[in-house]
Amino acid sequence: MKISILMLTFNAPRCVLESVKGVNKAKEKTNNLELIVLDNNSQFQTKNLLNNLNEKGLIDKLIFNSKNDLFAKGNNLASKYASPDTTHYLLLNSDIKINDPNCFNKLMEIHPEKGGISSFGAVLSDPVRADGYCFLIDKYLYDKYQLDEYFEWWWSITKIQSQILSEGLKIRAVRNHEKYIHHYGGKSGYAWKGANGMDIEKKEVISWFNNIGGKVEVIKEI
Repeated sequence: MKISILMLTFNAPRCVLESVKGVNKAKEKTNNLELIVLDNNSQFQTKNLLNNLNEKGLIDKLIFNSKNDLFAKGNNLASKYASPDTTHYLLLNSDIKINDPNCFNKLMEIHPEKGGISSFGAVLSDPVRADGYCFLIDKYLYDKYQLDEYFEWWWSITKIQSQILSEGLKIRAVRNHEKYIHHYGGKSGYAWKGANGMDIEKKEVISWFNNIGGKVEVIKEI
């Protein structure tokens, strides 16, 4: 098993520093982790920080994007740099504080044995779904579907869940996860407000989950 952590960055250097350091502490507890950082054309301060962290060996692969491709395309691009022996991708926001370096092991413990998704974070409004800020998915499933780049922001992570469930596979989302990670949220600004696909009707999103024979399992805590 090998997990490639896909981390997108866009400014917010203090959060980026905390997230990268946290991942490296987790590496001491979790075998076969690699950190792939794709920067979505941040300002100089963040780019300079990333170069310094990379030189110190705290980032395994660093890619500087020439523009802000936002969430869906950014993660799809980052996934191309994963090692050949990668078995799972972990989509991890750059505004995450790791409270327990054993957190990724805990996520793997609840990961569906036959393949699927496990996450820290759940959205309880209809459709109930896993949140996308600490999102573990089997590589073969992600590579099969990819995030739909028409939905440049969070609806892409929702759509891939409906596709996974349609295969009869499981999704598990942990609601209370503060002892493992803290998600600050919104530290990279509001570029998402102009993102394509944000104007989709809620009823259409709900329809993705109709008649697929499964639903996201929300776990209160682990």
